[in-house]
Amino acid sequence: MTSTRTRPAKPPLSRASIVAAALTLVDETGYAATTMRRVAQAVDTGPASLYVYVADREELMAEVYDLALADVTLPDEGDGDWRARIKLLAGRVIATLGSHDDLALVAITRVRTGRHALRIMEETLRLLRAGGISDAVCPWAADLIDQHITSSALERAARARAGGTREAVGAELDAVFEALPAGAYPTIHALRPSMTTTGDLAAQATWKLRVLIDGLLVAPGGA
Repeated sequence: MTSTRTRPAKPPLSRASIVAAALTLVDETGYAATTMRRVAQAVDTGPASLYVYVADREELMAEVYDLALADVTLPDEGDGDWRARIKLLAGRVIATLGSHDDLALVAITRVRTGRHALRIMEETLRLLRAGGISDAVCPWAADLIDQHITSSALERAARARAGGTREAVGAELDAVFEALPAGAYPTIHALRPSMTTTGDLAAQATWKLRVLIDGLLVAPGGA
C-alpha cells in the first residue's frame, strides 16, 4: 500500500496547468462535456480550487481557445502577397481549431482577447489594409473571415467525430438525396453528384475564402 510519504507529489496547481488540462479534455470529450468538475479531476483537486485561478468556466474556455491558437504560425513575406498570406493564415487557424473537437464554439459566444487571438487579429487586419480594404469596413471584413474560419473549423471537427472520412459523409448524403422524390426535389437530384462528391477539401476552402476576399474588394468601402 502506498503511503502519503511514498506517493508522488502532485504537480503544483497553476493557471497554465489548469488550461492545459482543460484543452486535453476538450480533445477527448468535446467542448460541452469539459466541465469544471472534470477539469478539477484531471488536475487532482476540487472544483472550488479552480476558481482561485479562473473566474468561471467561460473564462477557462476562452483561455483554452487561446492556448490552441498558440500553434498557429503567421505567414511571412515569403508566402506571397496579402491575398495568399490571408488565405494561408485562415487555413492554418481552421486546421488548428478543427483539430480540437468543437472548441471553435468559443468564438460564437465570446469576444476573444487572449494574446494569441489578438496576434492573429492584428495580422488579419494588417493584411486587409495592405490589400486596400478601407479602415471603415476593415473590422467588418475581419469579422466575416472569422465567421468563415469558425464554421469551417466546426465542420471539420464534426466530420472527424462522425467517423472521419469525407467519403463516409458523402455516402450518407447520397443515400438521403437518392431517397428524395425527384419531382419534389429536382434541383437536389440534378446537383447530387457535386453535393456528395468527396472532392478536395483544401480547394473548397480556398475557393470559399477567395469569394469572400473578392467580394470585399468590390463592396462599397472596399478598395
